[in-house]
Amino acid sequence: MAENNITGKDAYINWASSAGTINLSGDYRSVSIKENTDTAETTAGSDTHKTYIPTIKSATIDYSGLFPTGGTALYAALAAGVQGTLTVAPEGTATGKLSKAYTAISMGATFDTPYADVVTVNCTFQSNGAWS
Repeated sequence: MAENNITGKDAYINWASSAGTINLSGDYRSVSIKENTDTAETTAGSDTHKTYIPTIKSATIDYSGLFPTGGTALYAALAAGVQGTLTVAPEGTATGKLSKAYTAISMGATFDTPYADVVTVNCTFQSNGAWS
């Protein structure tokens, strides 16, 4: 049912780090979150199929957006190795809406500068500890 779907127009994406706090919402094009877990194999004895238990969780978050005029603060905040907290709230910050905060490390930004189109910035964040 279409009335239960959402769009990303109200998304809130914020990167708070030692290099400064940057609201990434205004010029974002996409954000993709992949939470995963490592596993330990528990197959033994007469088992005929492999079995596993979950062990250690991690997440990667891929961000893509437009590079703003005078984006030196953004460039510094997304430099490789910068640590901080990335907050992603797909429906905005209203009470009761999904919001995730990831302690993370910026893996460094890439900037695409095409001849006849807008400049974009892409960055992957690696979780660094528990998230909420």
